[in-house]
Amino acid sequence: MLGLLHVLAVSVVGLFALIVPAVLFAIADGMRDLALSMLLVGALGVFAALMVLGAISGFERRLGRATGYLALVAVWVLLPLIAAVSFKTLVGLGWVDAWFEAVAAFTTSGSSLLIRETTPRAILFWRASIEWYGGFLTLVSIIHVLAPGGFGGLPAGDRRIITSQSSEMTVDLDDFRQVLGQYMLMTFIVFVALTLAGVTGPYAMMLSMMAIATGGFLPFEGALENHAGPMAQLVLSGGLLLGTVSVFWRRRLLRSPKHFFIGSTEVIIISAGVLIIATLFAARLSAVSGGAALGPIVAESLMAASSLIATSGIESRPGVIALWPDIIVLVIVLVGGGIYSTTGGFKIYRIGAMAAHSWRELNQLIYPSSVINLRFGSQIIDEPSMRAIWTYFALSLLVIAMAAMAFTLTATNFEAGITMAVAFFANSGPVYEALVPPSYVTDPENQVWPQVAALPVMAKLAAIATMTLGRLEVMVIFAVLNIRYWMSR
Repeated sequence: MLGLLHVLAVSVVGLFALIVPAVLFAIADGMRDLALSMLLVGALGVFAALMVLGAISGFERRLGRATGYLALVAVWVLLPLIAAVSFKTLVGLGWVDAWFEAVAAFTTSGSSLLIRETTPRAILFWRASIEWYGGFLTLVSIIHVLAPGGFGGLPAGDRRIITSQSSEMTVDLDDFRQVLGQYMLMTFIVFVALTLAGVTGPYAMMLSMMAIATGGFLPFEGALENHAGPMAQLVLSGGLLLGTVSVFWRRRLLRSPKHFFIGSTEVIIISAGVLIIATLFAARLSAVSGGAALGPIVAESLMAASSLIATSGIESRPGVIALWPDIIVLVIVLVGGGIYSTTGGFKIYRIGAMAAHSWRELNQLIYPSSVINLRFGSQIIDEPSMRAIWTYFALSLLVIAMAAMAFTLTATNFEAGITMAVAFFANSGPVYEALVPPSYVTDPENQVWPQVAALPVMAKLAAIATMTLGRLEVMVIFAVLNIRYWMSR
């Protein structure tokens, strides 16, 4: 149990260390009272975490497999609750709203209850920092806990690149630093590119953090195109695609760009998907724009395509994503991106594995004696992994169905409930708002397709649960809730 406290305390220190840049923004804007309040909140959080670390220093803090899963769930449940205190204290949100804001940030879902026009820039930067930190925690969770446990059929072999192990769960901070270093470098590259593309410094920093975390939080009110021109949108598209690709293939991009596409079926599928979807979006935009210039159309199309595949959900201006039928948009975000990435959804690897498994089973109906190995690209998929993938798929559909029922009973009609359930499960909150029919957008008080801010308390609690389950790959929650195991210890 000391290992659990150690992981949680280190996570809290990392979280509140990120409040320092936000404090500097408050000071620069002349909001000294806000800066002092933020500094006090951060100092109290770090102090409490350091007290825990000091109390358990000198004791063995090894995590077993079961306690490792428990630590993972504790981080994703308790850390948003801790961050919610900052939104309650600094912004004045109600407790449920503050919790929703924190969960939406950590899970990179992108939905927000903040009124961006009146919210201080320091708070917006703090909100963007939490989303960026949530993206990093997502990578660490997958690489060091979920993949070694085989949750959802996650392939563990690629972990040797960072951890030198394939199947053992690791909590070595040195391994975390490698992922963090790459994550920070990618963010810095996108930040510099956005600055050169004409985006102002603070917005460039927040947008770069959003892109690498494949989040959906825009730090300003209004359309993206008002703050980021066509060139900046192309940069954002590239940043989102970097976040979509597996963290291990990003290393190859940094070290050997010309070999980036060799041997990675996921990268090839993602690239082909972006080109196809962007082409179709460009055709629709050309049809409705009445002869607009080709450059902005290409930028908008690539922005929409990369945003959907990255499960970000942002769009250059309202109405772009809604040019496609709702069902197609929801299927794209539900599929998601690379298996070792910050994207939500089922992930391309699992969809490919299920397709290969289904084809093999159909083939064996005709040729019962045939022996065909299951593969996704160069990855061989064994039978236990395949069972885990199908189990994950079934549980995910069950969670989406239950979430849709909860939203329908508490806040929306059936169609809106399904849309909201898929968007929150895939950690792509802005997709729901992008698909709201125009007739309901003008009426913020409508009870058919309500805006996120107008959701009742029960619907927000259902959204919190759905976002958390989607980020935790569903199955680890059921493992931790194995009461028989914990009672026998």
